[in-house]
Amino acid sequence: MKTANTTQEFDFSYLNNDEIDNPLHCIGYFFTKQVYIEELRIDIHNWVKTACSLSNDQFGDPDQFAVIHQHCTKLLEIAYLLNHDDIDLRIHNYHPIYRLHNDCFAWHAENKQTLSCPDLYYRNLVGDEINDVKTFFEDLFEFMTLDQWYKILDLLFIHSKQETSFTQQEQYGHLIIEILSYLEKVLESISVVYETKALPYINSYYPELLD
Repeated sequence: MKTANTTQEFDFSYLNNDEIDNPLHCIGYFFTKQVYIEELRIDIHNWVKTACSLSNDQFGDPDQFAVIHQHCTKLLEIAYLLNHDDIDLRIHNYHPIYRLHNDCFAWHAENKQTLSCPDLYYRNLVGDEINDVKTFFEDLFEFMTLDQWYKILDLLFIHSKQETSFTQQEQYGHLIIEILSYLEKVLESISVVYETKALPYINSYYPELLD
């Protein structure tokens, strides 16, 4: 994994220099100490739902919206960093979460006898995006640049605190379904990297994170 000059190449909002230079440790810490994927998924849905409400309705815990904003930003920054890194994120075909076909989760669930975690976590990514998450990262940043994602997250946060709806936002409001889908998929994709790359890495070099 290249690390030379990475701190100079990227100017992120939340990733610090140590996290930029060691993204696998960053991902390992994130998923072992800071978040549980299904809880964050629900939090993101509630945050977006609140941001899209035309009233003062609050879904989830409004006091956590700033934290959710930070988590989403960090996930996008990690995805951007990994997409520009020479690290190989492809999964070997013998790995438990490898998908034999480029199928959606519903088809995968119907054709597999048993499902268990972490396989159950990946309900939005299709097979090719799981087997090589850089396939998804490329699509993610073709949909919006990182700077555009920063703006979208800031707007979601603003609207989640006001009696206005993100859906009325002229530039991005009509894309809210796609935006939510991408946020959920970036959460899943970084979790794939955690399960396949970061977890073995921290198990070898930072086992204290697993205590």
